[in-house]
Amino acid sequence: MPKIVIVGGGYSGITTAKGLAGKDRDVTLVSSTPYLEWGIAASYSLTHPEELHKAVAGKIDPPKGVNLVIGTAVSMTDTEVLLDNQQVLPYDALVIATGLNIPLFRPRLGQSWAERSKEVTEVGNALRKASTVVIAGGGPIAVEFAGDVREVNPSAKVTLVCSGDRALPYLNWEYRRKLDKMLKTLNIEVLTNERVTDEEHSITKKELTLSSGKTLEADCFIPAYTRGYGAGWTGLADSSGKIPVNKHLQCESAPKVFAVGCSTLSKMSEQWKIIFEASTVQSNVVKFLKNSSLSTHFDHHFNVTHPKTQKIGASTFAWYDLTQMFINIKAWPFLCGFPFFPGCLCGCDVMACGYCCNYPEGAGTARQLTKSMYQAAELGQKLGTAPEQQEMK
Repeated sequence: MPKIVIVGGGYSGITTAKGLAGKDRDVTLVSSTPYLEWGIAASYSLTHPEELHKAVAGKIDPPKGVNLVIGTAVSMTDTEVLLDNQQVLPYDALVIATGLNIPLFRPRLGQSWAERSKEVTEVGNALRKASTVVIAGGGPIAVEFAGDVREVNPSAKVTLVCSGDRALPYLNWEYRRKLDKMLKTLNIEVLTNERVTDEEHSITKKELTLSSGKTLEADCFIPAYTRGYGAGWTGLADSSGKIPVNKHLQCESAPKVFAVGCSTLSKMSEQWKIIFEASTVQSNVVKFLKNSSLSTHFDHHFNVTHPKTQKIGASTFAWYDLTQMFINIKAWPFLCGFPFFPGCLCGCDVMACGYCCNYPEGAGTARQLTKSMYQAAELGQKLGTAPEQQEMK
């Protein structure tokens, strides 16, 4: 019976495992933690630590027919994966699904639930009391987080430090204008073309040094940007932590190895892109084990280059970026209740569009996205199931 090992117990790994389980295959899923923290809720959890447990499945429930192993992969050969607990997992095919590295906004590899709970509680409490909060990053995580901080701490001085010319540089002029207006309304200062030399978060007052040599004082400093992808441990990854792959999502230098959500064909970490990558790899792993010709991966969401939604705080403002939808729905901009048309008659949250007969944006959109962020049914994982004795009060 061929052995398939999937490294990564998050969205990419579990999605891939669901389609590989079978009577004629021995499938093992490796997760560095026994619990799953839903990343979509990360920003909200850090500013509302009392609700962290809602974003956690206390015990990963592997797909039927899949073995779950808890451990952190530290190295590999062309036949085995070595874990930090010295366990050795032989494989005939290996799938790397380790995703992005986003410290603090994701649990550390191997971090216990008790450690994670304590960390998030301390950060959340500090953010609410801080007079000055500095957030490093100009991407979607940093912008959402800045809004969340403002909601729980209306009086703090909040500063975004962006390495580029602006926050969310991929936006077109229309959405840039929306972003600039909202950041100004929330009194969130944006420093551009600067980097904070510190890389670790801090919840005690300190002086931060910028790349220009200038300094900033901060009661709380939160880096809110990705540190690349998490496949560096393989020895196969490029400088960004991605696995170099061919058109089959197969590693160019190690044919037994495939990648989902962390390959050189992964242009961004987006749910539907991952789903289609997982589907390609599921098919190609089976074909590889049968010595059959592999399928070429096609990105069905090729037009999606950045997140379809953007929140600035959990209930302050959000939008659906119409340029990132699969079809050109810009042709129908003023349908009542869009994109849940026929809107007010459909039974959905009519405030999801901000207000009737307008673009899908506003406080109502933010609330609708926040309301839906604890849904992980497609993974077969039940969130809000952290052990009672470990829930934060």
